[in-house]
Amino acid sequence: MTKLLSHPDKLLIDHLREVASIATATVTGNGYHFALSGGTEITQQQLTDLVWIAGAFHDLAKATSYFQAYIRNPEGVHSHLKNHAQLSSVFTWFVANRYCKQQFSDKLLSELIPALVLIAVKRHHGSIENLEKELLFSDTDIENFSEQIESIDTESIGVIISEILTDCPVKTTWNSFIEYWKENTFQRYFKDFRILTFKFKYPKLDEPSRIALFNLFQVIYSALMYADKNDVILDEENRLDRKQTNITNCLNHFREQKGFNEAHTEIDRLKNEAYFNTLEHLEKVFKPEQHLYSITLPTGLGKTLTAYAVADKLRQLSGNADAKIVINIPFTSIIDQNFEVYQQVLGTDSSDVLLKHHHLAEPKYKDGSERVYDFDKSQFLIETWQSETIVTTFVQFLETILSMDKTKLMKLAHLRNAVVLLDEIQTISYELWETIRKSFLSLGESLNIYFVLISATQPLIFTPGEDITELVPNYQKYFSVFNRTRLHYQAEAISFDSFIESVSNYVCEEPEKDVLVIMNTKKAARNCFEQLVNLDLEDTDYYFLSTLITPYERKEIIRKIKKKNGNRKLIISTQLIEAGVDISVDTIFRQLSPIDSVIQSAGRANRYNEKKTISDIFLFEIDGEHQRTTSRIYGSDLILKTKNVLKDFNDVEESDYLQLIDHYFKEVRKQSNETSSTLLDSILGLRFAEIDLSLIEERKSESVFIQLNEEAKAVWEQYVSLYRAEGLTPWELKARFSAFKSTFYDYVINVPVPYGETKINFDSEQLHGFYLSSLEQPSLFYSYSATDSTLNTGYNTNKQLVSI
Repeated sequence: MTKLLSHPDKLLIDHLREVASIATATVTGNGYHFALSGGTEITQQQLTDLVWIAGAFHDLAKATSYFQAYIRNPEGVHSHLKNHAQLSSVFTWFVANRYCKQQFSDKLLSELIPALVLIAVKRHHGSIENLEKELLFSDTDIENFSEQIESIDTESIGVIISEILTDCPVKTTWNSFIEYWKENTFQRYFKDFRILTFKFKYPKLDEPSRIALFNLFQVIYSALMYADKNDVILDEENRLDRKQTNITNCLNHFREQKGFNEAHTEIDRLKNEAYFNTLEHLEKVFKPEQHLYSITLPTGLGKTLTAYAVADKLRQLSGNADAKIVINIPFTSIIDQNFEVYQQVLGTDSSDVLLKHHHLAEPKYKDGSERVYDFDKSQFLIETWQSETIVTTFVQFLETILSMDKTKLMKLAHLRNAVVLLDEIQTISYELWETIRKSFLSLGESLNIYFVLISATQPLIFTPGEDITELVPNYQKYFSVFNRTRLHYQAEAISFDSFIESVSNYVCEEPEKDVLVIMNTKKAARNCFEQLVNLDLEDTDYYFLSTLITPYERKEIIRKIKKKNGNRKLIISTQLIEAGVDISVDTIFRQLSPIDSVIQSAGRANRYNEKKTISDIFLFEIDGEHQRTTSRIYGSDLILKTKNVLKDFNDVEESDYLQLIDHYFKEVRKQSNETSSTLLDSILGLRFAEIDLSLIEERKSESVFIQLNEEAKAVWEQYVSLYRAEGLTPWELKARFSAFKSTFYDYVINVPVPYGETKINFDSEQLHGFYLSSLEQPSLFYSYSATDSTLNTGYNTNKQLVSI
């Protein structure tokens, strides 16, 4: 009898057993509940059985002589018949089909669910296609399967199946499969299935049932891929045994250390009141079946700690005290500062307690015993969120639930019973609202996930009092008691020159006031900065912020803005400063943008009520090209809604901001309801290949590396040395680059390619994928000075190459 291998150093039977064990352990326990119309549901036990079947047979076709020859001599010449996933999926379907006929009286489920299991196994390597295409097998496929089956040693495969099936909820044998195969009905069955079941029966299900079935597939797929990777990457010693953290105690200790419990100012008193009243109210309104909650508080009232305390309380109230807490933040630029707060609260840098995950985060995983894992293990543990509290981005989370990216999807099965915090969710485009609403409601029921939306400008993605429950009792009063800022809106559009004149007059007449000017485009912000710098005001520090200056500079500029040095500060920025940047100025001039963006901007003024007078927010519409670019950025419909809401106001007190926000989002909700969603349609139709989550409209850009200092020069030379290294595999290159990736990208900007052009303007050619501004010979296109902030304006999109 032949000893069959799955990997060079692993027996096939051991791999199948371990993947089945890991996969079922991933989904075992309370939390899953896939309810369908008519009272039908897929139970926790049925899910566990289906995941076991997928794991136990996902690689069974590695038993072919073709694959066994390949695994023992990978460098040899081998035919395509060594491929194993498709035939493995056929046998898995054969077992799952028998199981489902026993379990489900509903004919649609008994036929559809085995097909979903087939697809999960078939595509545990490679990209997934739409359901109908995945179930289409050609005559060539059938011939290949027959050849592969013939090549399998009957005795060896029989022993594997016999031993594995000891734990199987359904009994079968290899000989039973061979008999079925020889009847030659397989292809005809799937032809009939696609016509009868999918085309006619499936569309008759209601939307919640179809989304639940999509979630079911994603969980099976997620558990299988996670288990398969886990068995290959981690050994028994590396399997984590995560301990539960008493986050509430940590928060109490942190608040006591910081003196937060002692109110020295009115804003401190309000913070404490909001914190404790929210937790008390949660205990009153919590229902296990209610999965959506909101925290609505003005800027500066401690939403970060309040939301974290709510998350831990939700774990306790739901009976899942060890569930994950996933904290989602819209921008990577604010993750680092928030992450430091959570580190201080928890008092640890152990990755199994607290994890940071975004595309620039260092892939280094350290457990509670101070052991640091190597690159591939670290990356796997981070990408599958093996931690109690995860701080990540909206993109990472939404791609986990609304895409078919296998790397992202592996973590989905681990989100059962999780508490998901979404900070500033209003940044998500209204075109996604309906998809998110239906997906969150379904995931709440299917995976028992609890969602908490946190914002000062709460969008109407969910219907208050029906879909979602507010946790801050009488939250309106916190908006009404504040009188930190006042909004002044000029309805009549003015020229750019008139806008600059208004700002110039103000900063000259108010020499003591820190002023922030926010523009909608990088070009407008730079033009504004250059003109204001020409005023050459005394005792004034000038700062420019845009994504066309490096992240290194942006961090330095924000640090300098926060530092008091006796000088007045004049800051010109794009909208990147609106969310999460903890600065406080006296006055803001804002180019017209949607209401929620305006209110977020206002949160950068008199943030802690520390100014002597009310801070003014001046809102202007700038005419001509500036109107057109504003409409392109935000959408003409949102700008029109903003103007309609503001038309009856000239001045708005902060206490009335909530009224503006509510009016605005009611209009946006109408627009959302009338907007069709290709993404939602693809989910409902199980058109997997078309499930594409696009949060940001991509515009072609090119990367520029800026050697600002000796650190930047050194990290560039490290990159070039790595790029030129010989004999490294792509995986080894990625692992070595990851060690300095975060520092490297501190000096990188992405410059949009001008419309109609094929590349950006620059005075050198690309080198290893980047344009380079060297320390010794800085590019004429990039302006930087370590000592004079008036020269620190980054990449100049207006500059042109001059031919000599």
